[in-house]
Amino acid sequence: VTIDKPVNMDPAFAELYSSMQVYQNVFSRLVEVDVNHQIIPSLATAWHQVDDSTWEFDLVDNAWFHNGDKFSADDVKYSFDRLADPKLAAANQVFFRLLQGVEVMSPTKVRFVTKANWGGLLLTLAAAGEIVNKRAIESSDPKLMPVGTGPYKFVDWVKDDHITLERWEKYFVPGKPYLDKIIFKAIADDTVRLTGLQTGEFDWIEQVPLHRVEELKNDTRIKANPNGYYFPDILYINTTKLPFDKLAVRQALQLAVPRETIAKVVWHGQAAASAEPVAPSNVWYSGEFAFPKSPDLEKARELLTSAGFDGSVPINFAGQPQVPTQMLTGQVMQQQLKEIGVNLNIQSFESARWFEELVTLKYQMTGSYWSATLDPIAHCLGPNIHSKSPWNSSGFGDPAIDAAIDAYDFTIDPEARKKSYAEIMKLTQIQSPLIFAVNFNRTYWTKPNVQGVETLPGLNLLMENVWIDA
Repeated sequence: VTIDKPVNMDPAFAELYSSMQVYQNVFSRLVEVDVNHQIIPSLATAWHQVDDSTWEFDLVDNAWFHNGDKFSADDVKYSFDRLADPKLAAANQVFFRLLQGVEVMSPTKVRFVTKANWGGLLLTLAAAGEIVNKRAIESSDPKLMPVGTGPYKFVDWVKDDHITLERWEKYFVPGKPYLDKIIFKAIADDTVRLTGLQTGEFDWIEQVPLHRVEELKNDTRIKANPNGYYFPDILYINTTKLPFDKLAVRQALQLAVPRETIAKVVWHGQAAASAEPVAPSNVWYSGEFAFPKSPDLEKARELLTSAGFDGSVPINFAGQPQVPTQMLTGQVMQQQLKEIGVNLNIQSFESARWFEELVTLKYQMTGSYWSATLDPIAHCLGPNIHSKSPWNSSGFGDPAIDAAIDAYDFTIDPEARKKSYAEIMKLTQIQSPLIFAVNFNRTYWTKPNVQGVETLPGLNLLMENVWIDA
């Protein structure tokens, strides 16, 4: 049981995390990332970089789409050609903008041609590289009828109730998946989900009431599975509107954020304070922070005074009542900002209206999570703050940061990429177009007899490894 209702089964659009949780079990990617952040094979059995702009992938020869079509290199080419089609206007194309094209070398071999020295290809393939079927795409609505080569085939979608997936007998991984059927339901209320798990109605739920996590670890009726800090919670700032068009005001906000308090009060200790997209336990974590004494309210007041901000006009925080952590974060910030003379007014919006406020840059300030951090620059910071990104919802643009992100994209060496990440992170903290507060600890809860559940760095909810003991 997930939290939000899915809205779209077409992976080209990555529309809402709850949609991805379902369709990532329907589609396969060329590669995946395991719990140790290692790239592992999926539809691709092996790969190597031929030169600065060329990668070759060997493919499995035993994969079949759920409509009966045999998977081949043609499907890989079609999937990425489709993403690049401007008529489709696919959201996920932002991740593959440095891909020049895919060439078919044989039914089981493809060549990826990229802009020279694109260092993020493999992680991006693992994060957003679902392979689709041309006949399925053209014969029905892919937003409603997903067809992939994944472990489970789509059966039905009863709107506002459930989605049913069934075991794909021709799945290319021998012996998997273990379960015959998965029924996805969405229930927003944490307590209702928990009660359903405790009474045996549900086998798996996404989240329990956060204030009860430690207590529930001792409940013998349920089980907390291995977890990980992979969901950054972010304060978004509209830099095109007063007062956040002024750097000093944005920095004052950065200095005022009480990260430890947010982790404790909002997330009940189920989050790690972090001023970057990843938590201290993550392999990418840099520890870089341009404001090491934060929260520093005295310095924040000085910056507001220097910017001519007197607090006479309130700042609006856009929140959604159905997202309790967002509203609580707003309330914590409301109390904190009073200390530096800022009046924060919390507004309430339904989800669709809130999203409109965000993408049309009508809002002043809000908070939200981000669900893609396998590569924290290419998948999180870049899409959010690069001036040319279609997902830039802060209206921010800085030539130095753009140049640093562009240079990072064309860095291949892993250690050099991590060093570049830390430098970009510090530049972003100084400019503060968005502010990272915490990383949420993702724990999946199941019946005690449900095995094989794990939280992956890409937050892919891969059910092929899950089984139920008799």
